[in-house]
Amino acid sequence: MGVRLLLTAVLLLLRTPAAEALMEPEICYVLDAILFVYGIVLTVLYCRLKFLAHRPSQQGAGKELKEEAIYTGLSGEGQEMYETLQMKDS
Repeated sequence: MGVRLLLTAVLLLLRTPAAEALMEPEICYVLDAILFVYGIVLTVLYCRLKFLAHRPSQQGAGKELKEEAIYTGLSGEGQEMYETLQMKDS
């Protein structure tokens, strides 16, 4: 919804006679401002996502301990990683 509104606003601004008066540097400044705002919005969304993803992992710490208890009885110390194969004498 917001992207459509922004696109419509840009298209309307480009159709006005004032847009014809813009020279190269002014257009660059406008595009730089749009990219700057875009970068800030993406940074805020990224940080928000990181903080929201970090909170459940703190609350789920007890769950991880419970899952580790499943594998407590297993140990690989008594067996080799790869067993050697015996060759048959033919």
